[in-house]
Amino acid sequence: MEPGAFDAAIRRTKSEPLACGGKPHITQDATQPISSPTVSVVLPTMNEAENVGELCQKLRTLKQNYEMLTEAIFVINNTTDGTDRVLDDISKRPGCEFLRVAYSEGARGTAIRRGVEMSRGEVVVVMDSDGQYDPEEIPRLVKPIVNEGYCIVVGRNHGWAGLRRRIISETFKKLTKLLLGVEYVQTGFKAGIRNVLLRTIPEDVSGLDIDVRWMDNVIRKGYGRRLCDHVEVRLHRRLHGRTTFSPLKLSLGLLYTTISLAIQRRTGRELPFPKALKEITLQPEKQIHVKRNRSVARETRIPPSISSP
Repeated sequence: MEPGAFDAAIRRTKSEPLACGGKPHITQDATQPISSPTVSVVLPTMNEAENVGELCQKLRTLKQNYEMLTEAIFVINNTTDGTDRVLDDISKRPGCEFLRVAYSEGARGTAIRRGVEMSRGEVVVVMDSDGQYDPEEIPRLVKPIVNEGYCIVVGRNHGWAGLRRRIISETFKKLTKLLLGVEYVQTGFKAGIRNVLLRTIPEDVSGLDIDVRWMDNVIRKGYGRRLCDHVEVRLHRRLHGRTTFSPLKLSLGLLYTTISLAIQRRTGRELPFPKALKEITLQPEKQIHVKRNRSVARETRIPPSISSP
């Protein structure tokens, strides 16, 4: 496939009628279906030294069987546990050269934007790096973009979740559907055409409100009819460690953000967000880590298939 051909086909679809069922059908001309795009994976990463080894092994296995995957970019932010050194070591092993390590300031939002900007694939998958999502499901997220003409796919979580998390999640989905017109927002597994992601991912949002603001942009900028949310992805328990945010605090911050965005649609202006409240609810919790420096790579579990040259 020639460079730019995939995005050129996407641009041409803006004037094409919708196929049956309301789904746009993407073709390079009247008869030829679009060929396989290149795929990048972007993984915002904060203090995941214990998890990235197993995740890299799964990505390498996928790379061997999924030719469209060209690179996986771990974007490091606010990391204090040596995750970057573990990844640097793994990326030098045979078969792991497609793994890249980058850095960003800020938190999850900045890391996602930075990774997409750096990516070289025509389709970009954004997934959390804590092991709750399986890279094996990446082809399922990409498929609706290639076969059904969607621009963005949001994974629909199913599987493990505590009762409190389920209640918060279901309540938030109903709220965003009512106020913003999109239901599945806060999932850490999404895919999209790179140029569309660059148009819709905010450039100035560093915190954990990135997902709701991103999906709000998707709707406001006219991509709502080409947003797919029917692909179920399994949510697993974290491999190791604990999350860097409080579900209750985060839900309060996202509630304020969602209401503020809904008001902006009607008045043109968002509600002012008190700085202290924003830091408490939408920034990762500070964690204290023992400095392990040179020993961190040795202490972190790296699967034998990766650690062996």
